[in-house]
Amino acid sequence: MRVESRFAGSDANPYLAMAATLACGLLGIRERLAPDAPVSGSAKELGYNLPRSLGEALDGLEQCGALQALLGERFCRAYISVKRKEYETFFRGISSWEREFLRRNV
Repeated sequence: MRVESRFAGSDANPYLAMAATLACGLLGIRERLAPDAPVSGSAKELGYNLPRSLGEALDGLEQCGALQALLGERFCRAYISVKRKEYETFFRGISSWEREFLRRNV
């Protein structure tokens, strides 16, 4: 069996990304979902959308009880909590680009 995933970015934990991808595949098999036709060209033109932020992605995980059951509800609660805190902390800081931009323009 060959599994390939091109969704995860370089900032993702590759083991967690693959575990989530395989878990979603297993959910599709269990629920007997028929796969869509293969996409050639840009999936964006077909209306497929991924979360636009970490917050949106965490909301999706929080709302998917079936995925939480596979990955472990305790793990998912802890993961969501830690990642929300990291996300909030990131936005409270001022980046070097913001400092330089504001120094020159304000």
